[in-house]
Amino acid sequence: MRDARVVLAAAVAVTTAACAHKAQVTSDEGQSFDCRARTIAYVAAHTMGAAEIGVEMSCANGPSLKHWRVDEKTSKRDEQSRPMTPAEFDKVWAQVAGTGWENLKDCTNGDGGKSAPLYQFDVKDDQNTASFSCQSLRLPYPYNDLADPLDAAVQGGGNE
Repeated sequence: MRDARVVLAAAVAVTTAACAHKAQVTSDEGQSFDCRARTIAYVAAHTMGAAEIGVEMSCANGPSLKHWRVDEKTSKRDEQSRPMTPAEFDKVWAQVAGTGWENLKDCTNGDGGKSAPLYQFDVKDDQNTASFSCQSLRLPYPYNDLADPLDAAVQGGGNE
């Protein structure tokens, strides 16, 4: 009888440990996520080798990343999108939030003049909305701090 209780206790302990591990995995995979209507997008017109390039990160339908390129000669749009994990989205958004985007206006310190690409930014969350542009061969600070994390997320392909 004592052996049966020991076996039962051991089985309960193993089952409890297995369930606890499964609950941890589930909570890691099913991370809670508060979208707060966050979206950031930029479009660059007249870049080298493309009529347009763009990146959009949004959580309207779950965290996702979309990027596209419009061929200069054929005007064909090549678009790709992928889901993002909540952690990846929040990591990129933290970098965006660090720019103070809510207070940015059109840049006045771009290089390259009228022949340089024109970048249009649109950023919003549940409290603020901002749209601004910058015409430059290389984006100056802090505008580069908006585009760079998005570009890195596109290049990373979800590898955190």
